[in-house]
Amino acid sequence: MIKNISYIPLIKQWEAFLKTDQGTGIEDFAKYILDEAEKKSKSGPNQIEGLPPRSADYPYLTAEAGQAIFRLYKFSKMYSRPIMSDVGLNSFDEFSIMTTLLNEKETAKKYLIEKNLIEFTTGMDMLKRMFKQKLIQERVNPDDKREKLVSLSENGRKVLFKILEGFQTMEDVLGDLNKKEREETIRYLERLDRYHSSLNN
Repeated sequence: MIKNISYIPLIKQWEAFLKTDQGTGIEDFAKYILDEAEKKSKSGPNQIEGLPPRSADYPYLTAEAGQAIFRLYKFSKMYSRPIMSDVGLNSFDEFSIMTTLLNEKETAKKYLIEKNLIEFTTGMDMLKRMFKQKLIQERVNPDDKREKLVSLSENGRKVLFKILEGFQTMEDVLGDLNKKEREETIRYLERLDRYHSSLNN
């Protein structure tokens, strides 16, 4: 448990929030704080008046959020494992590679591995295995003969769509969230993804 944390800045934010017409609930308050932080980041130093510097914002929530996201990821893997196993996929990373190729159409191996945050050697072994399974196809890049471009094979597309059909019957990882909550959850997760992606480019 972290000690010596002042809740006064948070209380001040709550009082400022109540003076707006953005709602009265905790979810509305959370959205208000995030929106204010985003406005500050676009217009100047990323800091909300009355709160400590960004690096010190809500340090007691970081570990809890990380654990919650990690457990959600584990649940996703647990629910999807039987579906992917039925079509011969060995890992969630292979599914992620296939969905990337569905969107990107064709891309270099190095980019594909980096985009899916896979260790390079592991990623190359994974692509070799998927090529043998005829899930992907490759060709020499006409602009750089040293590089090979990867795309989904016709068989890979069939397997991917079979997985996506199977996902419709598995336990919903977003549980009992309503439409508004789902949209907000996706919005915040995509925002975090953009933030961390920018740090690792």
